[in-house]
Amino acid sequence: LADLDRKGENMSLHISSAFNEDLTHINAKVNEMGGLCERMLEASIKAIKKSDVNIADQIIILDEKINTLEIEVNEAVIKAIALRQPVADDLRVLISAIKISGAFERIGDLCKNIAKRTRLVLDDLPKKTRDKIANLGEKVLEQLTKSINSYTKQDLQLAKIVWEKDYEIDEMYTALFDVLLKYLKKKKRIAAGSHLVIIAKNFERIGDHTTHISRMIHFAITGETLDLERPKFNLPSSLGENNET
Repeated sequence: LADLDRKGENMSLHISSAFNEDLTHINAKVNEMGGLCERMLEASIKAIKKSDVNIADQIIILDEKINTLEIEVNEAVIKAIALRQPVADDLRVLISAIKISGAFERIGDLCKNIAKRTRLVLDDLPKKTRDKIANLGEKVLEQLTKSINSYTKQDLQLAKIVWEKDYEIDEMYTALFDVLLKYLKKKKRIAAGSHLVIIAKNFERIGDHTTHISRMIHFAITGETLDLERPKFNLPSSLGENNET
């Protein structure tokens, strides 16, 4: 019986060690996705501020890498669940990794969409308007960086800060929306104005995804959802359809 007990303990230790290796591998890929999203968002802001079409082209290439990494994360999680049969806390961490990688993938798509639209309007975009759009992007980037850091460090407090501060992005987007509508009416540039409104909306949506990431981090750590009251801001309706591809 003693021998059987020791064998059982050794098997449990082996499974635990193997699961920890799986989790390290998965976390590394999710963090890589976050880093690529940061690069894409930074490049999107720079493309708008500098009127740089070449930067926009680079963003589109980076999105392909993020898509590949999401597939790898999904496959790694499915394999870990099948082989290790995790329960409770461990299973929750794996499910959260899938959801967070999905949010990063959608952020990549939104950055790519911003890049494509930026190429169409750069020549028509006054510096003052470019700067206002870039300011919104920089606020979103700040939130994204915090959400990535909260995931890397498993920082519950930082995740809560990201979740609580989402209304600031909504507030900036609403103010910018009004500016873009005035630009659209004054210049009578319907096509360019519509692209600009969707670019701004894409930045706001990236902010929403960073908030979702913070909620999933909170859930992974505590097992509880963030359902506390937080400041909210009413958003305007954007013009046209928003296409992430």
